[in-house]
Amino acid sequence: YIVEHLEPDVDGWVEIEYKNMIAHVGKDNLIFSSVSPELAQNMPKSIICTVTTESVGDWPLEKQKKVLLLDPSSEIELQPSDVNDYEYLLFGGILGDVPSRDMTSVLRKMGFTTRHLGPKQMSTDTAVIVAQQVLEKGIPLNELKYIDDPEIKIGKRETVTLPFRYLADENGNPKLPPGLREHLKHQND
Repeated sequence: YIVEHLEPDVDGWVEIEYKNMIAHVGKDNLIFSSVSPELAQNMPKSIICTVTTESVGDWPLEKQKKVLLLDPSSEIELQPSDVNDYEYLLFGGILGDVPSRDMTSVLRKMGFTTRHLGPKQMSTDTAVIVAQQVLEKGIPLNELKYIDDPEIKIGKRETVTLPFRYLADENGNPKLPPGLREHLKHQND
């Protein structure tokens, strides 16, 4: 799993989502690419996976042919069988981009084969986890349970609506990354 880092830094919400990705797919299965040299030198200690300043677009062409770009505008849905044809899944790592400014277009121009994860924008960590469910566990997208735009209570009378699709847990609640609810409460203080 490769996240082409499109954020200026890694703090707060970004760090929470990145840590959640590592927890789900493992530090040896996750690469953060296109990280600025300054950020690569100062990455939070909680981000314990491969971090590189190199963009996937700079890879040799033979290696690029093994990359599948997750792109909301793709006409083809990610299928469990895609695991047989690609070695790398590429995600554009821009968080909180609502409405979407189509940052994936930067990666789309590189000519990668594309797939989508459905019609609704997901948080980046949810997209990685959903792709893992489809490819590693063989669960088709339409069999996963989701919650769109969950409303999260952050105070006695305060809520915040997250404008993304999240996986649902067995009780029908959104599977938020550990620490996100507390981060939202702190941001609201």
